Parts: sequence; C-alpha cells; structure tokens
Amino acid sequence: MVSGAFSRLLAPGLQKVFHRSYNEAPEMWQNFFKLEKSDRAFEEHFNWAGFEPFQSYNELEDIELRNAKPGFTVRYVHRKWGLGYQLSQELVDDNQYSGTIEQFPAHLARSARATKETVAATIFNQGFAAGQPGGDGVSLFNAAHPLQGFAGGTTSNTIATTALSHTALQAALVQLKRTRSDDSIFSPVTPKILLVPDQLGAAAREILGTPTVPYSTDRTINTLSDSGLQIVEWSYLTSPTAWFLLAPKEQTGLHYFERWPMRQIMKDIEENQSMKHLAYERYSFGFSDHYGTWGTQGV
Repeated sequence: MVSGAFSRLLAPGLQKVFHRSYNEAPEMWQNFFKLEKSDRAFEEHFNWAGFEPFQSYNELEDIELRNAKPGFTVRYVHRKWGLGYQLSQELVDDNQYSGTIEQFPAHLARSARATKETVAATIFNQGFAAGQPGGDGVSLFNAAHPLQGFAGGTTSNTIATTALSHTALQAALVQLKRTRSDDSIFSPVTPKILLVPDQLGAAAREILGTPTVPYSTDRTINTLSDSGLQIVEWSYLTSPTAWFLLAPKEQTGLHYFERWPMRQIMKDIEENQSMKHLAYERYSFGFSDHYGTWGTQGV
C-alpha cells in the first residue's frame, strides 16, 4: 500500500531494491518445510494411530474389526513479524551520496529473510529440548517417542551424543530404516538430506564424497558415497556439532503455514515531512510428528 505524493515518488525504486535484496540469497528453510497457505488464526493437525498387522482367520470365520485409535493434535499459531524505517524529506532532497537511500530497503529485506531463517531453524536448534515438546509430549528428536497404537511402546529418532563420522552416519541410516509407525509396523525412512552446520560441512563432504572410507588404512569401499544424500549446510544452526537426516519434505511432518504473505506499506507523514516504509508478514513453523526426521546433538 502506497499513500501520499512523497511515498508514490519513492515507492517504485524502494520496492524494487527490497525484492532484489530479499531474493539475493536462497531461503534454505524451503528445503525442509512444506509450504502451505492458511486462512485461519491457527491450523491443527490430528493423527490416527493406524491398525495392527492383519490377523489370520479360518474358514467361515469373520474378519476381525478394529476401531481406529485417535492420536494427538498439533496446533500451529501464526505470529506477526515486521519492521520499518522512516525517511525525512531533507534526507531525500539533500542526498549527495548515490545509493545511500537504496540501502534502507535492502537492509529491511535482509532483516526479513534472516528472521524467517532464524524462526525456521529454531525447530532444529530446540529440537532436543524437553521444554519444546511436540504433539506426542516429547521433543522432536527423542529416544522415546511414544507409539500411539494399541501395542504401545516407543521409537527413537536420535542416538546418544555422537560426532559426525562414517560409522555414526551408517548407524543413523540403519535406525531410520527400522523406524516404526504408531501401529508398530515398520515404516522405513530413506533420508534425502544430511543437514549440518557450517562447521561440519567439510567432514560431511569427506564422508560422502570419497570412494573409500575416510582415513581407513585398508582402503575399505565407502558404501555411503552412493547413498544419494544431499549435504546442506545451514548457517542458522546454532550448535557446531549437531547434525540431522531428513526425508524429502513431502514425507515429513515439518510444516510452514503462510497466513499473510510479505506486505509493504509506504505512507507520508505530513506533520514532519517524512515517509514510513513498513514490511510485515504472518506465518508459523512447526512439526506435526517426528517421522522422516533424525538428529543428534553431536559431541
């Protein structure tokens, strides 16, 4: 929205700089979260526990019936995020340094992008914290996710603190392959992404990018080199040792809901001959369940 002669004069150039600066770097969160639109104050995901394996039955016997067991509900509450700046008439009229004014929308756009990356990364950075439970009552990465089915029990998507290594990655892949769903049935997960902080990028490339196991004396064949894993380094991960495995985002419970897309307001303030440029949006990040994700805090 643009209101006032002063704002209309500056709006085209400022908006162009804003969009160019916002798109100058890729938004990494889009690799991990499913993007969905929302037209409500919040969204809820409800799951069912599923059924046990088929039961055998004899001639003339009825097939057994089971009632689906309800699981848990997860609510996504959208939050508003925004920032702005003010330009005086004097600053615009007396601008003697080419490009000075253009820096304002550029900085605003970078702030918007960095904020969204930070909010998204919080799901991983706090993914081991007991105080940030998911719908099943435990953290996203946990050794005792309760199974909601009739058989009960637990399942794990983490390993006790272990540094990123060839051996540790092999163990993690086996654990994902033996994932059980709420009905206790095997639901193997094939990860696509090895997500690491910048500090582990080189180690990840050594593990996956060499034909032999790194530093092995007998030149053991590296069976992980053709695992299909894509290494993604994310600067917004706060732990220098934590690392994660993720299935394709369509197969995980990681969600991003957009309630308001990015909006901008440019408005004249006649009382002091200035203009305001505001940008804001409303969204939520979260997870509906842990399936398709795996993580460890490292060492």
